[in-house]
Amino acid sequence: MAARKTTKKAAKKKGTWGGRRPGAGRPKGSGKGPSPNSRRNRVAVMLTDAELKTLQGQARKKGLPISTVAYQYIAKSLGR
Repeated sequence: MAARKTTKKAAKKKGTWGGRRPGAGRPKGSGKGPSPNSRRNRVAVMLTDAELKTLQGQARKKGLPISTVAYQYIAKSLGR
C-alpha cells in the first residue's frame, strides 16, 4: 500500500480563519488580543542621572521593574 501524500490543502484544518478576499479572516474581538483597558500607548521621558538613580532605588526596594514604578508615579499624579 502506498503512503498517502499530504499537500498544503490536506494539511489545512477545517474551520480555520483566513483567506485573501476582503472581509475574510478572524472577526475582530474574537481573539485573545489586548483588552480595551490595556496599556498600549508609549511615552518617552527624559530623566537626569539623579532622577534615574532615585527611580532605580525605588524600583529595587519594591522589587518591580523601573518602567512599572515610573508608570505608578505617572498614574498617581494623573489621579488614577
